[in-house]
Amino acid sequence: MRAIFIIGAVLVAARAGLTAQDTISVARDLYASAAYEEALSTLSRMDGATAAPDVARQVDEYRAFCLYALGRTREAESIAESMVRKHPLAGLDADASPRLETMFAGVRKRLLPSLIRERFRTARSALDQKNFGAAEPPLSEARLMIVEAEKLGVNDEGLADLGVLVGGFLQLIRSSAEQRTAPQPVTPAASMAAGPSAAPRPAAPAPASSAASRPASSTAPAAAGAGRVYAVDDEGVSPPIVIEQRMPAMTQEMRQITKALQSSGMIDIVIDEAGKVVDATIRQSLNSSFDTLIVRSARRWKYRPAMKDGVPVRYVKTLILVP
Repeated sequence: MRAIFIIGAVLVAARAGLTAQDTISVARDLYASAAYEEALSTLSRMDGATAAPDVARQVDEYRAFCLYALGRTREAESIAESMVRKHPLAGLDADASPRLETMFAGVRKRLLPSLIRERFRTARSALDQKNFGAAEPPLSEARLMIVEAEKLGVNDEGLADLGVLVGGFLQLIRSSAEQRTAPQPVTPAASMAAGPSAAPRPAAPAPASSAASRPASSTAPAAAGAGRVYAVDDEGVSPPIVIEQRMPAMTQEMRQITKALQSSGMIDIVIDEAGKVVDATIRQSLNSSFDTLIVRSARRWKYRPAMKDGVPVRYVKTLILVP
């Protein structure tokens, strides 16, 4: 009797080694035969906490499929939301019907704007610490997510500006890597920035009292107590629309020096509720002489102000400067 028990235990243990894939295969067959409750029951025996990520995703996917087929749409969408948050760009199993594809696309369309901004904030934090290696993956993912958002027809005016900044930051990271590995040309431009040494985007616009301590800060400082200043990674804010944003011309010598150093620049401007530039800060120097010109020009730029809930708000806009 004891021998039979031991043999049974060995068989159960051997089967346990195949449980994950076997369970998914059984659940897939049950789903295909419209036995949705039985498929859910089979999947419930899986321990999602200890399953490998790809297995856990398949389990969640078929749970969502079955719940949707049973008319439990809200539960299915809740699982879909969790899946999209973990893997925003992952495709679905070939068993997914057009209705399921549509449901997942709707969830992805709803979540992508916030997920893109999360990736951008993660990258910005790494850039603030000059950790370019940590910043590049979330920026690359954000760029792919922006492309997907465009395909899905996401209506978010801020994504266009985010796309420009994501591309600009990636260019700065790669340019910095090239500068570290390539010999630098000798030029008379001793005041040129060697790379993205300044924070690529302010954690928060500085108050008026500190304006003088920031590099190349100019124009009338923001009034004390002006309230919150929004930025590209804030949701529900329509960014400013350009009315007048004429860039100063570079001299031929400036352009040659800047191109030789493969340099890019960055400027933050604070646009008030009337669409006027009230502060300008060079975050990365393109050329010391050109920095002065562009800060001076920024005083004359005009915008339709950023809007939140139908009300004009202050907004810090980052511009990438490429010679």
